[in-house]
Amino acid sequence: MNQSAIDLTYEKDYHQWTIEQAQALRELVNTHHELKHLGILDWDNIIEEIEALGRREYNAVIKLLMRQIEHRLKIDYVPLEECYKKWQVEIQAFRIGIKRKIAPSMKPKLESELEEIYQDAVSLVVLEYGVKLPDQCPYSLEELIP
Repeated sequence: MNQSAIDLTYEKDYHQWTIEQAQALRELVNTHHELKHLGILDWDNIIEEIEALGRREYNAVIKLLMRQIEHRLKIDYVPLEECYKKWQVEIQAFRIGIKRKIAPSMKPKLESELEEIYQDAVSLVVLEYGVKLPDQCPYSLEELIP
């Protein structure tokens, strides 16, 4: 991969960049064993920290997605019309947060984890309001992600 492609990945899909950079460093250290002996660099932890950066970005999107689902469920299933406007504003805030943090490489993983994220949101709404909610997520990822 040339430098301009790496720069583009960094700008357009930070999450994917962290995955690629950690893998590249891991391969470099594993194929050039002499690098492991550079006492200044803690390769294993450097690689782990780069991977952790990507996980933090991904987990932030999951949290925003779960909160958005939670508030959509409240609007759709909790009969408190006086709260709807506030919940709509919060949904929009979560959507903006997702738009700022999401990377294309996250979407397949989010799709595969959507039901689990939904169940986490359900548990919060049921705990707070005691309402009956659908067993499966009534929202598609396309509806949830701007």
